[in-house]
Amino acid sequence: MPPPESLRDIVDGSFDASLVVLSNGQFWHMNDSTRTLFQCRTNNTTSMNISAKVTFYTSSGVVLTWNEAIRSDSFETNKKILDGVIVASTIQANEKRQATTATHVKISMVRMTTAPETGHEEYFYCLYLKEIKASPSRSVRVTSDNEMAAADSSTILGLVLDASFHALFVINEEGIIQMVNEKSSEVFGWSKLELLGSNINIIMPSDVASSHDQYLKNYLKTGVKKMIGTQREVTAQRKDGSTFPCVLGLSEVSKDSGLICGFIRDLSSEKQIQREVEEQHNLMTKIMDASFHALFVIDSKGIIQMVNERSVQTLGWTREQFIGHNISMIMPDEHAHQHDEYLKRYIATGFKRMIGKEREVLAKRKDGSTFPCVLGLSEIDNCDGVKLFVGFLEDITVRKSLLIAEAEREASDNLLHNILPEHIAKRLKQDPSHIADHYENTTILFADIVGFTDKTSLMSPRDVVTMLNNLFSKFDYLVGHYDLNKVKTIGDCYMVTSIPSSEIDNDGCSRVCMFALDLLKCVKAYNVSGPLHGHIDMRVGIACGQVVAGVVGTKRFLFDIWGDAVNVAARMEQHGLPGHIQVTKEVVDNVGNAFSFESRGTLNIKGKGMLECYFLKAANEKI
Repeated sequence: MPPPESLRDIVDGSFDASLVVLSNGQFWHMNDSTRTLFQCRTNNTTSMNISAKVTFYTSSGVVLTWNEAIRSDSFETNKKILDGVIVASTIQANEKRQATTATHVKISMVRMTTAPETGHEEYFYCLYLKEIKASPSRSVRVTSDNEMAAADSSTILGLVLDASFHALFVINEEGIIQMVNEKSSEVFGWSKLELLGSNINIIMPSDVASSHDQYLKNYLKTGVKKMIGTQREVTAQRKDGSTFPCVLGLSEVSKDSGLICGFIRDLSSEKQIQREVEEQHNLMTKIMDASFHALFVIDSKGIIQMVNERSVQTLGWTREQFIGHNISMIMPDEHAHQHDEYLKRYIATGFKRMIGKEREVLAKRKDGSTFPCVLGLSEIDNCDGVKLFVGFLEDITVRKSLLIAEAEREASDNLLHNILPEHIAKRLKQDPSHIADHYENTTILFADIVGFTDKTSLMSPRDVVTMLNNLFSKFDYLVGHYDLNKVKTIGDCYMVTSIPSSEIDNDGCSRVCMFALDLLKCVKAYNVSGPLHGHIDMRVGIACGQVVAGVVGTKRFLFDIWGDAVNVAARMEQHGLPGHIQVTKEVVDNVGNAFSFESRGTLNIKGKGMLECYFLKAANEKI
């Protein structure tokens, strides 16, 4: 005797994968969820037998065949319900598929009337299945839900209802509850006796109850199935008055019975998880939005999962335009493909070429313009095992502009310091007006190459410049060493003063004298090196006295000095002897006993008359 046809409608209306199996193991009916779960590709499953398809693991870990399972002590006669895990091969018409599915299963065995042709009771089995992620390759232990209560209904449908994982009601056309399962009592708090005979709106808030009654009236009047065969999210009410979200599915038990079966799935846990996920997402979004830099979260394929507000401001796309697209969208075309290739190599090899590092790259905005940025990439630890990466992108356009401006300023400062004394350069930057100072006691030095014109007439211009550069570069070093000021070079003439200086003024003359002695040493070393165009000699003259100094001109600034002491120093050099340093009596008096001098006597100096002159010979002590 086959099961009642009305059972097909109940199985089809179930939220879960459900099927009915006859006592001989033959499949009688299954709903679409079961076909999807088992990947069934044929509508004709009646020729298939469940005993060849499944292996059953009880909650205590015992492995049973199908026939052993339904005859085992675990299948208690008084409860007609079995909890455990069923491992079933995928059902296909060609029988060639080897994949398996591990599924949490509850089985309701329904007793039918005695079959006259066999003389013994016939049974069929209604299975409600939930898929789980358990491995069938080893012993499986499953902690079941609260074990369902005994099915106190003597009807077939009562046993089937109690096997459901969800609350299930059967109502008549007036909305009066005709049948109810144990899960309904557990979910709503009323006993079965309290529910049976009550209007279904007992489980609905007052604002919803009236509309449900009206729907039933409209259905009875017009026959229009507005909700029959559909699922929708509604709010249900417990006995204590509390409400909870749920999914309601309605189906007709049979066309002529006038009964409607309602499946109710509590969404409280799912909603709570959803809220927690949303809260976590919102918190993450707020944290990301607090960053000064553009942030992206991408998966292993480079697909953008999250972005922050700074990314929107920096690059021009909206959040919605970012999500779901490849991160290469923010890269110039010539670099976009490299990023995908890098991720592929990292996933394949684990080699962190860029992970945990920063590098300067070009980024592209929505309008196609590019800008320099610093990109950092880090891997996120994800408990789900899904590889995620967070990219930090900092726009360094302003920083680069500042660096360029700083480099230009530094180059300008260096050029200015090469042209002017450091102190004068600082004053000129602060006040670009004319700089003119008077100095009471300044030491001036002139040095000139003897016979320069005749010597260089036989040399190429390149050789002349090379020779002067070799010598004057060494002199420049000595100027810095003794904190003096190189005023200028005029042809082969080299001019140095003791002002302006960061040192105290009264040792300026000594420093110029030390410079002159070391200058002649440099010339001697140059001659020893065997220069290409022969040896050179230099005359050096030194004088001291009052001068006026300042910066003249608005282009190619020049710090120059004027005064009688300048003219006298030039005459000391002109009237000097090759390889000697000729100085005035004022120089000798200024340095005291720090140096040794040789008197040359008096010389008739143009514009000054007869002057005592001396040769500087050596330093008597360290200056």
